[in-house]
Amino acid sequence: MATISDFSIIQPEGKVGGFTFYKLNGKIIMRSLPTGPHKNKTNPTPLQNISRSRLAEVNAYLSPLKLVLNFGYQNFLDQKTGVSWAHTDLSIKGYNHKANPRINPAYLQISRGNLVGAAEAVAIRESNGIRLAWNDNSKEANASPSDRVSVLLNQPEMEKHLWLQEVGRRSDLSIVVPLTNENLAHEWEVYLVLHRPLNNKKILISDSQYLGRR
Repeated sequence: MATISDFSIIQPEGKVGGFTFYKLNGKIIMRSLPTGPHKNKTNPTPLQNISRSRLAEVNAYLSPLKLVLNFGYQNFLDQKTGVSWAHTDLSIKGYNHKANPRINPAYLQISRGNLVGAAEAVAIRESNGIRLAWNDNSKEANASPSDRVSVLLNQPEMEKHLWLQEVGRRSDLSIVVPLTNENLAHEWEVYLVLHRPLNNKKILISDSQYLGRR
C-alpha cells in the first residue's frame, strides 16, 4: 500500500493497471490488485492434468447412474447427492490413470446402508441372461426373508445401464435377469442390492455388492 501526495498533478481513482486507487481520510491510497489465476491454470503440471482427468472421467462415468445412486444413497441425500457419495470412493480407490480402463468398477458402491447383504452372492452368464444366486442368511442380524432384491447391470463403454428394482426376495436365493438379443451381445458390470422399507421416508438398505463383469 502507498499514498499519493496531495500535491501530485495526477489524482487517479479506481483500477489502473495492476493497482486500485481510492480515498481514505482525504488521502489517495494505492493498493496492488490480487494476482490472477496461477499460471498452472493454463499450463498445468502433469499431476494437475491427472487430477482434472480423474474428476471429469469419474463424473462422466457416474452421471448416467444418477437415479440409481439417489435410490442407493436415499438415507443420506440431506447431505449430498448420490453421485457425490459414490464419487468419493471411486475417485480415490477406483481410478488409476495408468490402467486400461482407468476406472475399476469394483470400487463403485451404488448403495450404502447397514442391512446385511446377500451371502456369497455370484453372477453367472446364461444363454438368455444373467443369473444371480446367493446363500440363505435370512436369519442373520437384521436380515429378513422378505428383503427385496434390486440389480444394476452397467455397460459404461456405451453409457448404458439396466436398473431392475424389486426383481426378487432374499428367500428366493436365485433370480435370472433376462436380456434382449441386443443386450446379450454385451458384457455387463453386475451389482446387487438388498433393501426393505421401514416407513414412507426411511429404507433399510445394504451396501451394494459387485459381482463382476458378465
